[in-house]
Order: sequence, then structure tokens, then C-alpha cells
Amino acid sequence: MVLFKSIPWFFLLYLPTSVVFAQVTTYTAYQFSFRYVTICSPDQYYDIALLQCSSCPANAIQKITDQTQCECTNQTFYYGVNQGGGSLLCVPCPTSYARSTDGFGCIIDNSACTTAFNNIVPSESRLDGSLYTNNSASVQPSQSSKQCTTCSNGTWAYPNSQRCFPCANVTPHTGTPPATINCCGTNSTDIQDGICLSYVINSIGISFSPSYLNTFQNPATSSFFQQHLDASVYLCLMNLNASTARSINRTLLSNGTACQILANMAAMQFFYPAINYAYGLYQSYIWQPTSSQIWTAASTRTSIPFLAYPSTYYQEINNASYDWIPSSLDGANTMRLKLAKYSPIGEYLGLFDAFDAYIQLCGGAYTDGKPAFTFGTQYKRTCSIRADALWNSTLYETAFFDPYFLFTKSNSDYMLPTPVVLRNYKTDTGATPNKNNDESQWVYHRRFFLVDRTSGVVNNKELRNVHYAQSITILNTLSNGGAYFQPPVIVIQYEELSLTNIGTGTIVDVKFETQYRMNLDGQIQNIWIAIGVLSGLGIIFALIQTKVWYSRAGKQTVDLEIIGKFVLFMINILGTVFFIVMAGVSLWWLIFFKREGSAFLVLPSTSQQASFTALVIIAFILKTFDIIHLIIRQAGVDIFFIDWEKPRTGDRNNVSIWRTFFVANEYSEIQTFRRINVTFLLLSVLFFLKVINLEYAARAQPETILFPTSADYTPGFNGILRVGIAFSMWLVCAVFQYLIYIIFYQRFVEDKIINFIDICSVSNISVFILSDKHYGYYIHGRSPNGTSDVNVKDMLINLERESNAKIGKRGLEVGSDDQIFIVKIDRIFRSQYDRLVRNYEHRMLSRVNKKNDERVSDVLLTSYKNLNEFFCAFIDHSLPAYNYVVRQRWLLEKILNFEFTDSVKRSAPPNEAECIFYVDADRNFAKTLFAGYENSLFMWNMAIFLFVDYFAFNYILAAVITYLLNSIAESARTSLGQKNLSKKTLIPTNFLL
Repeated sequence: MVLFKSIPWFFLLYLPTSVVFAQVTTYTAYQFSFRYVTICSPDQYYDIALLQCSSCPANAIQKITDQTQCECTNQTFYYGVNQGGGSLLCVPCPTSYARSTDGFGCIIDNSACTTAFNNIVPSESRLDGSLYTNNSASVQPSQSSKQCTTCSNGTWAYPNSQRCFPCANVTPHTGTPPATINCCGTNSTDIQDGICLSYVINSIGISFSPSYLNTFQNPATSSFFQQHLDASVYLCLMNLNASTARSINRTLLSNGTACQILANMAAMQFFYPAINYAYGLYQSYIWQPTSSQIWTAASTRTSIPFLAYPSTYYQEINNASYDWIPSSLDGANTMRLKLAKYSPIGEYLGLFDAFDAYIQLCGGAYTDGKPAFTFGTQYKRTCSIRADALWNSTLYETAFFDPYFLFTKSNSDYMLPTPVVLRNYKTDTGATPNKNNDESQWVYHRRFFLVDRTSGVVNNKELRNVHYAQSITILNTLSNGGAYFQPPVIVIQYEELSLTNIGTGTIVDVKFETQYRMNLDGQIQNIWIAIGVLSGLGIIFALIQTKVWYSRAGKQTVDLEIIGKFVLFMINILGTVFFIVMAGVSLWWLIFFKREGSAFLVLPSTSQQASFTALVIIAFILKTFDIIHLIIRQAGVDIFFIDWEKPRTGDRNNVSIWRTFFVANEYSEIQTFRRINVTFLLLSVLFFLKVINLEYAARAQPETILFPTSADYTPGFNGILRVGIAFSMWLVCAVFQYLIYIIFYQRFVEDKIINFIDICSVSNISVFILSDKHYGYYIHGRSPNGTSDVNVKDMLINLERESNAKIGKRGLEVGSDDQIFIVKIDRIFRSQYDRLVRNYEHRMLSRVNKKNDERVSDVLLTSYKNLNEFFCAFIDHSLPAYNYVVRQRWLLEKILNFEFTDSVKRSAPPNEAECIFYVDADRNFAKTLFAGYENSLFMWNMAIFLFVDYFAFNYILAAVITYLLNSIAESARTSLGQKNLSKKTLIPTNFLL
């Protein structure tokens, strides 16, 4: 293949090396974007190295058939130099002369030849390549006429049958030229790739011993490298001697095609920097030559491909002042990656969208591949390919790509070079910096390929090895808080196939993925700041709760119990804090990541997500400990059922116990009552997540497709998004269910709390509960009828009288309906209560040890009745030494849920008890039941669900485990609560159904 077909060796001109190349110690042009153009004006050409329009030289215009080339304006100019692209010199021909067919001379067209035979051409030159000149050799340009010539042995007619070419100037050409032709002077070994390089080599004055080995596991001499490496280096360098120059004030540029071939070979050798390899030669003689230079560091390198970034590149793109690419996207939210495509022999094949140019071996094109470049979509695709297929050129072509990032700024499109990181890169010392995860140590290059079936061909034309891109990862990074994009980084891992893999059914796995990332240190810091601030407030609140409990427990000194209570309160509060922050973070990410048309936020990487994972785990653990503490606390309250019923015959032993059993059973049933039904809530959440498919909103892509088709790409789920959508569904379903219960069910069907109070009144049973030593609740269930141990007729009459307001009200005080009270007792009352309870519990223990002792049972009954009579007398104000007052809670007391008893002036003597009954219009009595801690239980249920799904990515499994753990908690609360009732109310456990 001719590196540049229209350069006969005898027309190469010489210029000094110093006018061509510049010493570039720090190349900075890659930092500056350039306009995205695909069409150039007639006086410009498209530079295949720079991908932009450059001006054609004087007297030249864009070539009609190829916009990457310039040509002289018309036939009245001939080429003093034509190196391709814009590297040409157009010199006018004398009057009446026109440019010769080869372009490098002028002729008078006065001949006509019959070209019916392929070996007859209208020749302008002899077999040695010189023109049939009509003037002296010292006069320029050479002037000749055409002659009809039959090509001799050892020459070939040019493909367009315009002239005969010597063997040395025809490509492909291998081996020694025919002996009849004196090719390239006297030394035919100077022919490189069909081009005579004698003058170039001699004028440059350099020599090297290139290595033609490929970089396979078992390196072999590559036929492609043998044919092209020397020629591509010399022709890309192409410095001509000024002493034989036939024109002055000329700018001669490198041969663009030769430079591209050299770049391809460097990529095939994974940019191995040893001096005799392609990349080493490129660095030493092309990119950073040692001779004196005239270019500046920031100047563009016309026709010379840019293959590697400086070692400072990582620091430059991670600098706080980085502002190369603004974070604006097109309407489709697409990251526009362009690929400049080159053939192995350096031909520019065009500029393509990455998803259209088959950047992934798994295939794809537009429909399949576009999601890989949709902003925020965590695209990942794997496939299996037969090794035999990779050897088939019709299925997988060998091509080379330079990536560019296309973006919009000021309503114009610009491009910026995009780096490539080859995991296979190895330094000349054997180091492999690109295999590490430390990106600051990576070496960034430019060119890559998908399949290399070129360098593995050896001299006998046998393909021995193939390199293929086993893994491609595109890293897209947002900088400066999402204000700018960094140029995407394409990370490639190559693998190798050999002849032993062919015909054996070998299958290779190929992976392609895109990742989006940004520095989330600020967001993560904000999370922990929020936790710190809320935890600080939580500590204050825990101290207040501890102070409240300290007062209600009647403590006088700080002991281990106080410290333990403070820790338990902190567990509750911190569990809530972590849960709220976790929910807030997940919702924030869900809302802003799913916001269309914006490049503002990306999903965190696995390492960045560690903080959120900690939130999920800690919230679950702390809330679980809090619920365990809640169950233990509620199952250990002091409770007593006060029976107001009076015996009819004067024998107090004939009062029925069944009313007490009935009320105790009703209390036992409502211990785990909640306004939110967990089973129904779980079914509702699963309906929205699995049936309505809202689960698909947790896919790692900005858009939400609830019912994807087989043609839609569906990325994997993201844990944060799953938490966000699940939390929102839990919250919506729970709030809806709660409002339905409060507004409709509780009002028109039943209210279990009010029903229990009504049962107490009908049964003539009051309930006295002490949740703390000096604090509790009282439900006044004394019947206004005075008795309830009656037959059906009397019961109906009593209810009728009550409904018609023919008797007094149910309230504790005359004319009042207040039946629920918060009780604050003092030490004197508590001491008397403890004495009676100890006597009662001692009798119970004796009864257990002596089950058949009737006397013990009588004594136990007496103790129980003494305790009942004490409470009855206390409530009736019949005990002068134990009194109480009834009052409303102040507004501040309701807000803080704390009673300022110390500010109440005592009216009783110092040795007499005076307790306070606060009217409980807010039903705080429910705090002895699950219903009083609905929020804590709801958060615990949700924390279980989110915890399980976060690690299992399975909402159904999370629902099942949530249901099971909730059932266990309810069973534990019921069982322990019944044992506590049996112990403290003389009701056998088997009577509590």
C-alpha cells in the first residue's frame, strides 16, 4: 500500500529539519476545545489529525473527490511538493503548458494514444521515471510532451492507464524488484513500502533499528510492521535538504497518512515506549525530536496525531479551576462521544457517534447502544463470542479510533480529545501503572482498537494471534459540584487468542459498561453534618427525657439505672435520626437523579455508597433495640383492675370475677393494637412496587420506564434508589391508611380505645396503671348505675337510662365525662402501694408453693381485696392520708409531655399524700400499648423492609421478613403482657385468651 501514492521518489525536495518540527515539552492544545465541523469551505481541507478545517496553501483549493486533501487550483499549476492534506506547493506552469499527469511537471498535451491494451499508456516519462524534457535540466519546471509507450518488463501501467511506473513506486510490492529496473538508485534495499526513501534517510541523518515484533504473549515478527514501520517513521518525519530545493519560502508538513499508520502500529503494540518500537520511535523522532525547533508549546501539531497525555493530566482535570467542558446536555440527555475512525493503512474513514460505530464488540448500533451514553444510566452489557468469529474479517473489522467528546457551548458544538487507558500498557522497565486503581498513576493515551488481526500476520501470511477488547469501561465524571464534565476516560482490557483457540469451540466473554461519577465528598460530608446536628439535638432531647423519667421514677441520685435509661433513650433517638437521614438522602437522590434534562447528580459508586450503607445498617439495629426495649417496658408495667361492684348480700366473696376476667382479656387484646395494619400495608406497598412496577423507578437510569419492552435496555437496580422509592411508597400507603382509619373507620365503625373504656364502665371496672414508679394512668370505669353484676334485663334498663341521661355521667368528677387521666403519685402513696403489693405478691407465691392449701387461697383473696379496697377508698377520697387533685394539663406541659409538679403548691400536710390526676384528653394512656408508639413501630417495620431489600434487591423477600419479625414482636408483647397481667391482677394466664 502506498503511504502517499502521488510522490515519485525523484520529486522529493529537501528542506532543513528545523523548519518542520518544534520541541514540545508540554503539549497544552488538548486542553482547548475546537469547533465541531464536518464540512469545510472550498479553500480549506479537513485535517485528519486535528479533525478541523485548515487553509489550503496559496493557489490550492479543496480536492473535489476528497475533502481531506488539497489540490492546485487548476491545471496551470504543478506540484513542487505534495505530501497530502494541505502539505503541498503549487507552482505555475509556463504559458501554454499544463500540469503533467503525475502532477510534478508541466507538459504540452499534443499526443493521442490508443489505450485498448492495458500495457499501452500515454507516457510522459522514460522507464527510469524521468520526463521526456524539452528543456535543460536546470530549468524549472520540466517541460515535455506525451508519447505513446508500451510498458516494458518490470514496469506496470498505473491503474488509470496514464503512465508506466517503475516497480519501486508501486504498492504492494515485496521482495527484490525485477533486475531490469534500476529501482531507487543502485540500492534496492532503500525501497520501503514501495517508496524510495534514500533521499529522506540521507537528508535526515538518523538511523534506527526498528523492532518488528508484535506484543503477543509469544511475540513474532509482524509482516505489517516489516512493511510499514520504517516508511511511516521517515515519511511522517519527512525533512528535506534545502540544498536541492527548487523553491524557497515553503512550509513542508508531514505525510498525514504515514503518521496515522505509525499511530496505528503504536496502538497495536500498546504504546510500548522502548526506543525501537513504534511508539518509542514516534516519541523520539516525531513528537519530541531532539533537533532545534520553531514551534511553540501551545501550537497545534498539523498532520501529526496526538497519542499521549502529559503526566500532569490527572492533576489538571481534578484541579478546582477546571472548566473545559460545561455540564450541558442535548435534549435527549445524551453524552455525545465521537470516534474518528482510521483504517490500518492510515485512511481516515470518518467521524461517527460512539453508539453507531460499534464501540462494543457485543454489537448494538443506535437502538441498542444509545442507553450506554444516556447521562446517568449505569449501562453494562456482557456477551459471549466464538473465538472463530473474531478471526473473521467480515464480522469484526480491524479499525482504529480516536475518541472526542462533543458538547455545546454558546449555542455552538465543540469537541475535545478524550483519553484512553490501556490496562495492558507496560513501561520499558516492565511496570504496569494502568493495572492499579490509582488513577493519578495512570498513563493516558488516545488511540484504541476493538480487534487487531493485523499485527498477528507473519511473513508466511499466516494469522497466528488476535488481540480483542475483552472489557471496555467508559468513565464519565462530573467536576466542580456538577458544573463541568471531565473528558470521559475509556478504560480497555485486551485479551489474546491464538491458533490453538481456533476450531475448538472456544467462547470468550466480552464486557462493555459506562459509569457516571462525581466527587461526592461534599454530599457525604453534608450527610454526616446532618447526623451530627440532629444527634446533638437528640442528646439534648435524651437528657430531657431522662430528666422526665428521673422525676417520674422518683429518683433522688444519679445511678447506673439513670445512665442505662439515658443510653436507651439515645438508642431510640439516634435510630430515628439515622432513619430520617437515610430516608431523606434516598428521596433527595431519587428526585434529583430522575429529574430530566439536567446533568446535576450521578449515583454514588460502591465506595461512595458506604456512608449510606452505614445509615441503613445502623438505623435497622438501633430501631430493633428500641422496639425490644419498648416491649420489655410495656410488659413490665404495674397494673391493677379496680372492681367497684358491691355484694348484694353483704358477703363480699360473692362478687363475680368474670367481669374482671372480661376486662383483662379486652386489655390483653388491645396490647398490640395499631391503627396501621402491617399486613395490609405490606400488600399495598407490594402492589405499587411489583404490580404497578414502580420498582423500575429504582433502575440506574435517569428516565423511568415502568413497563419496558424487549427492545428497551434495562440497567440494574441501585440500592439508594430502591430505598427512596420503597420509602415513598411506605409513607404514602401508611398515611393513606392512617387517615382512612382516623376519618372513617374510627368514627363510623369502631374505636378500640373508646370501646375498651366503655367496656370498663359497663363492667364497673377501673384500671390503674403505673408505667413508672411515680407515674401512670387511670381509667375510671365506675358505672354510673352503681352495679353491673346484673341479669340481661337490668343491664338493658341501665344502658337505656344512661343513654337518656337519667343518671349521672361516667366521669371521675361529678358532672364530668373525663374518664382517662395521667396520674402523678408521690412517695407516701407509692410506699403504701408497695406494701400492699408486696403482701399480695407474697401470698401469691405461697399459693403457688402450696396449691392445695385452701387457707392460703383465702389469705390471698383477702390481700387482693385489701388492695382493691385501698384503691376504691383512694379514688373516693375516703383516705384522709392519701388524697389527690384533678386538673387540666397546661399547654406547655402538653407540648413537652412533662408535668411541672414541683410548681404546684401542696395543700396537704407534710405526712399526707397528695397525688395529681391530669385529665388525659389526648389519650396518652395508649402509651402502655403498641398504639401509643405507632411512629416507632412504623419506622422499625420500614427499617426492616429497607434493610433486607437494600442487600437482597428483593421487595417480596423484604415483605416476608418484615411480616415475620412484626409477628414475632406482637407475639412477644402479647405473651409477656399476659404473664404480667396474671402476675399482678390474680388472673390465671389460661383465662387470658
